[in-house]
Amino acid sequence: MHFVSVLLLAILASSFNPTSTELSSLDVKTVFLVRHAEKCTAPESDPDLTSYGRERVAELVRVLQHVELDAIYSTPFARTLNTARPVAEAHDVMIVETPPARGFLEAMTERIKNGEAHNILVSGHSNTTPRMANLLGGTSFEDLDESVYDRLYVVTLAGNESSVQVLTFGGPSGESEDCG
Repeated sequence: MHFVSVLLLAILASSFNPTSTELSSLDVKTVFLVRHAEKCTAPESDPDLTSYGRERVAELVRVLQHVELDAIYSTPFARTLNTARPVAEAHDVMIVETPPARGFLEAMTERIKNGEAHNILVSGHSNTTPRMANLLGGTSFEDLDESVYDRLYVVTLAGNESSVQVLTFGGPSGESEDCG
């Protein structure tokens, strides 16, 4: 197993340490928040992933291979859907598209907290990914710089408690590509 996968599993296992009585009464959820992988510079309206972005997505699939995902959310753009799609195929989970209308992050947060899914992937953007971590985990992360693609936020929710870990995966962020 690759180092990042081992590290991810160790972090998840150590995020909470409830007793067996507490564990039976907790509804533990783990939410994996990722910004879409490297995007093309063209077309401007709805760019796809670069070749380096597709490599990063393959690494995300590998990192999450031992997680039993039961829900995947993505905004309806080529770059976010093509980040989530290979993960969805590997886990045989349908992607739920969430249009970025006013208040959608708050609505998605409630859906995650109150839903039945326990292991969730959310494919978002440089601004929505840290903001979702903040809403779920009570943190205060800033928006990601436009050049940062290698962050994976792991939010663990158990009862009224939350934990947020920020990991990096794949190599350094790749070069821009004109794919138009």
